[in-house]
Amino acid sequence: MIGVICGKHDEEIVKEFFELFKTPWEFYENARIYEVILTTVNTIEDTKAKCIFVFGSEKKELGCATNINIDIRSNSKERMVTFRGKYFPVYGRLLTFDEKGTEIIKTRGQEETVGFKIIAQGNVVYRIGYDLFQEIHFLLSYGQPVEYSHIPTLEMHIAMLRSLIIEAGIPLVEIPPVPAGYNFIVCLTHDVDFIGIRKHKFDHTMWGFIYRALVGSCLHIIQQRTGWRKLLKNWKAVLLLPLVYLRIVKDFWDEFDRYLEIEKNLGSTFFIIPFKNRAGKDISGTEHKRRAARYDINDIKTKIQHLVARRCEIGLHGIDAWYDTQKGSEESAQICKEVGNSDIGVRMHWLYFCDRSPQLLEEAGFFYDSTFGYNDTVGYRGGTTQVFRPLGAKRLLELPLHIQDTALFYSGRMALTEKEAFELVNTLIKNSKEYGGILTINWHTRSLSPERLWDGFYMNLLDKLRAQNVWFGTAQQVVTWFNKRRSVSFEDASIIDNKIHIKLSDINDASGPDLFLKIHHQGPRSSNKEDGEHLEITFSDNMDMVIPLQHI
Repeated sequence: MIGVICGKHDEEIVKEFFELFKTPWEFYENARIYEVILTTVNTIEDTKAKCIFVFGSEKKELGCATNINIDIRSNSKERMVTFRGKYFPVYGRLLTFDEKGTEIIKTRGQEETVGFKIIAQGNVVYRIGYDLFQEIHFLLSYGQPVEYSHIPTLEMHIAMLRSLIIEAGIPLVEIPPVPAGYNFIVCLTHDVDFIGIRKHKFDHTMWGFIYRALVGSCLHIIQQRTGWRKLLKNWKAVLLLPLVYLRIVKDFWDEFDRYLEIEKNLGSTFFIIPFKNRAGKDISGTEHKRRAARYDINDIKTKIQHLVARRCEIGLHGIDAWYDTQKGSEESAQICKEVGNSDIGVRMHWLYFCDRSPQLLEEAGFFYDSTFGYNDTVGYRGGTTQVFRPLGAKRLLELPLHIQDTALFYSGRMALTEKEAFELVNTLIKNSKEYGGILTINWHTRSLSPERLWDGFYMNLLDKLRAQNVWFGTAQQVVTWFNKRRSVSFEDASIIDNKIHIKLSDINDASGPDLFLKIHHQGPRSSNKEDGEHLEITFSDNMDMVIPLQHI
């Protein structure tokens, strides 16, 4: 059991952190004895805990340790640190130390000591020069800047904490963010900004399409970013455009059926615009006319019925819901009446979002949001591969967005070649295999079509993911699964007479894949293993069991 000592202002973020690092914990009580204590306060008294983590960028008075010489070089500017060869940023104040004990974390480049381990009065003490919960607060509320988007920073904080607890000889019990029998979760989503080019005659969308198909394709040939086959497809599409408008030729931006064919019943989520010709407002109150869609849900009722019949989910592609609860309710109602489901999710058009959005979206009745991602890059805005509860919300969960097609390929954004994009996406897939959780992908419905023609890349990506032993779930299914994991309570997780007593309760939903319990133990057989031996136990209901440590 971990006992946590923190300031009152950190309690909400502490609770959320331990929903992500799903291991037994509680706020520290004087009468209790803990295997591990984690503190961010400036003074702690003597304690009998076997392992103590002291986080913070200020000098600490440690009753449990000898006096520590501190070289105070605090800095409010974010800096990169390294733990066992892996780098991650620190966004708050950072403290470095005179060398003392065993160095475990250091700054990159200057290689100053940020964290070290000492043995003091029989305790293993880890002194780390930043505030863990301030870091988590920053990640889940503001999010990482683009330059660090590729780093799953929050997951690395969890992995470091886990590794150091096990290294200290403390058995650790957790419920990983992975369904039993799978490596990780994939959620395929599609923002429906356009339902056909027929809706666009002599406007910026049509002229932009013609320019990119004719001129842009030539530039990509010159830059060796694409091949002649795509150029010819794009030119052919331009030549056929009059016939598309005359309804002699199929509208090549109508790709709903093709997604069903490519995905082969994997189940995906389509985010639909509720009202046509509404641009909505940005954070300054300005309306950008190009944000307004030329369709709404009433134009595609039959297609929606077909998608739902094929196990797809329909969510809201919101316009003003991110800043106005009443408008959010109106937009939600427009979708709900067509799909017959009141528990819908939302992703804002153009990813509009602010610090009050989680609370406003929750008040509007949404089950989840999936806006927290990047327009200009891919990766981990919240530093996490997991569904989380954003600050300010009580029920609403955030399904983070990790990969977006336009971010990968658009000029003015990352502008990658398909080879470069696949190398980057492979890195995210490797992170998912290491840390578990969810990989959320947004492939716009028109991206299979001219002038984008990103269909080959998408099909190769699906083939790659199918080979990874992943669970594919719609956004709602994925959020429901994470809700089930969050609902589990550790009524008991104690070590008595070299046995672990575990009692789990309050599982709120039996649907979806099972959960599993992972028990780590640094026993004699695992003395050279960083994360020790472990035992995995699958469960789908309440559990009460006793496990001898020698069986792990």
